[in-house]
Amino acid sequence: MSGSHIVGIALVVLGALAAVFPTWFGPLTGGPEPPGDVFEAVERRVRGGMLLGVGLCFIALTALRPWSTSIPTAVFYVMAGALAARLLGLLVDGAVPKQWLLVAVEAVVMAVAALWLWRSSGSA
Repeated sequence: MSGSHIVGIALVVLGALAAVFPTWFGPLTGGPEPPGDVFEAVERRVRGGMLLGVGLCFIALTALRPWSTSIPTAVFYVMAGALAARLLGLLVDGAVPKQWLLVAVEAVVMAVAALWLWRSSGSA
């Protein structure tokens, strides 16, 4: 197991914990004080989810080149972590219409990255 995989696993665990328990990781998720509204409560979880996504990038990417696969892979995994944490926040903290818009935006960005990966990895 390489060093980047170990760092990735550590970041995935830290990000998952920060998404599930955002009050434990105040400096990472936005401070120890309670969130002002439901939107901010969900956004605190998303910050942990993005860290989870960065950890997934470290695990998934073995080399930075070719850029045609590493960039969409990184975008896909960061958005996947953010989307997972946002959906968790919507389930736990409550739904806000603006959050559903952000879910749609993240899903579209993930779909574009997946399409980019599919097109770049196809046989020529």
